[in-house]
Amino acid sequence: MDSLVARQTRQGWASVLNAGIATFLGAPFVQPERNALQKAGARAAILGVPFDSTSIARTGSMMGPRAVRDASSHLLSYHGEYDVDLFETLGLVDCGDVPVLPGNAQVTMDRCADLVGEIMAASALPVLIGGEHSITIGGTWGVDRHRPGKYGYIMFDTHLDTAADIGGEMFNHCCPVPRAMELDSFDPRHCVIIGPHGAMNPRAEYEYIKEHGIKVFSVKDVMRLGPERVAREALAIAAGGTEGLYLSVDMDSLDSSCAPGTCVPTMGGLTNRELLTMLDILGRGPLVGLDVVEIAPQYDTGITALGASQVVVDTLAAYAVSRR
Repeated sequence: MDSLVARQTRQGWASVLNAGIATFLGAPFVQPERNALQKAGARAAILGVPFDSTSIARTGSMMGPRAVRDASSHLLSYHGEYDVDLFETLGLVDCGDVPVLPGNAQVTMDRCADLVGEIMAASALPVLIGGEHSITIGGTWGVDRHRPGKYGYIMFDTHLDTAADIGGEMFNHCCPVPRAMELDSFDPRHCVIIGPHGAMNPRAEYEYIKEHGIKVFSVKDVMRLGPERVAREALAIAAGGTEGLYLSVDMDSLDSSCAPGTCVPTMGGLTNRELLTMLDILGRGPLVGLDVVEIAPQYDTGITALGASQVVVDTLAAYAVSRR
């Protein structure tokens, strides 16, 4: 309780909600360097990745990290449903943004992986905020390079994101699953995708799923089985027999009425309640990394960025409960 982050508790109202420096939840800013993170007592660290140079649809998710930080001012560090404070229990800090190289996904993901490695070296959970879905490549690279092992992978997405490449480019926001599954630390048998539906998934990407034995729960599966059962089955597949779980949440997995501020909003997606119900279960799993992506704030009035903030806070609260 005497660390920098423990003194940062935000359990009530001291001023207007949008006052102060726009870090996530008003968390202390700490350089993404292992010694600084250890000194701060950080056990979870926010890292923005404002990159959208490979988008094949609407651009604008590079503005996501800043919008999510602004939206987080409407939330508290104390989560009453879980009776945890994220500063007290996780030492939550904000490490700022990856120094992206516009137009160059590979260099940007290398830089992202390096900073994820620094966060993990401090025994903290990296929480990436995007930015397009290519940032998952950087997150999984960071895990594979800096804490090699055997990990599960769960992704919420309207799209399968299993393209081998886009026009020959392998580092694209349609390719995070193949790039992760190519790594020694990940195995398609422990990969689960939740939420695909609609007419935005090519035949070749379905063929990749079948060929590699990846488990998919469509939106109709969630409706038929219920979100609790889907989450438990997904966790058993992804985390069973592995050392941890990488969790990726694309905000376009939500119905377009819930999250219009994404690069590819789609009718018929998950509801907010379904997503949060599943994250309550998955957040209690052995997380090794978390990312929340595809927030493009200029396409709505802030609802998607606020939803992404809630996704991060609820997932971290569940994660904290399982470790106290």
